[in-house]
Amino acid sequence: MDKTLKITSINTIIQRGTFGSGKYYGYNNFKVIGLVRIKTNKKIDGVGESLVGVYSPNLFKINLNFVSNLIINKNIKQTFDILNNLQKNKFFFDSGILKSIIASIEMALFDIMAQSEKQSLRRLFSIHFKEKNFKNNIPVYASAGSILGSLKDLKKEISISKKKGFDLFKARISLLNSNYFTKIKILKDEIKNFSIDLISNTYEKNSNFKLIQKFLEYLKKYDPVWIEEILSKNKLHYFKKIRKNNLSFSYGENFNSLNDFINLINFYKFHYINPDISHFPISDFYHLINYMRKNNLKKKIIMHCWGGNINLYNSLSLASVFEKYIKLVEFPVTDFSLNNLFLKNANITNSNYYFENNILRNNDLIKINSFKIKTLKSFTFNY
Repeated sequence: MDKTLKITSINTIIQRGTFGSGKYYGYNNFKVIGLVRIKTNKKIDGVGESLVGVYSPNLFKINLNFVSNLIINKNIKQTFDILNNLQKNKFFFDSGILKSIIASIEMALFDIMAQSEKQSLRRLFSIHFKEKNFKNNIPVYASAGSILGSLKDLKKEISISKKKGFDLFKARISLLNSNYFTKIKILKDEIKNFSIDLISNTYEKNSNFKLIQKFLEYLKKYDPVWIEEILSKNKLHYFKKIRKNNLSFSYGENFNSLNDFINLINFYKFHYINPDISHFPISDFYHLINYMRKNNLKKKIIMHCWGGNINLYNSLSLASVFEKYIKLVEFPVTDFSLNNLFLKNANITNSNYYFENNILRNNDLIKINSFKIKTLKSFTFNY
């Protein structure tokens, strides 16, 4: 690691843009992406992405300024040490918004390291985390839409996903919307292999146990691959009863504490966990992998990726290195034009990130190919 490579500035751009009918991706009819850019004294720029930038863009800026003051003029190793020490303060940095800020900074740091060492991101992860092997084909699934979307929207999203080669699709459904029965039937009729994200259930007032039980009884005959975010965090104690339904469940997209994920596996006995590295720092993700390695827990991770291509590329690269523990990576079938807008506004003319129809970084081209496992498709890294 180059000790003379130092951080000179950190800033963020919050991009907003309408998408589709304007009902998708957050509030006020806008799609929102929060990205952080780190500049160095050697003219190498790193770019990272934060899930907080999607849901709380104004808080993202404020908290980033606080953390950035601690790491300006520090080299990469010193910066990682500072971020690690911050997270030892369990009162403020073990979870929540500040942890998501750290996640975006770490993503940008790994980007800088990869460019400095002239390595692809997954090769850098392989070297940094001392993993000898990595896989070229990464199993992925399609993800799209909003709980506010119409039945027509859902059919269109499934059609687009199938044309792109996917045959596993995740839909977002609210039990408070009376059309959820019809949406389930559409999923089974249109694509057969599907999963369900009940993200609205993570809000306390929506986490109605009796309604959830009724829904699960109805769902059994449609055989979803898995169900996400079935309860609010404060009602997870009900999950032991829910688990008896003989369905598969995943949880954790809004978690960013290592202990929370360990509890989801050990105490609550979820079939899968779905961390998002724009919210759960890559360094902690590695600690989670080590915990799974020690306890012989394989294929327990379904990586959550909801935002932009920067998050997606990092997630695919980690899945390449830690394929024994990662079952699938979420591929959001959406318009990533806001990332292009970020690069343009930030004047990143020689960036390692380019977002077109494919994802190109340091001559790594990711494209969708068939994967010879039933119900799954994959991305392939080509060198």
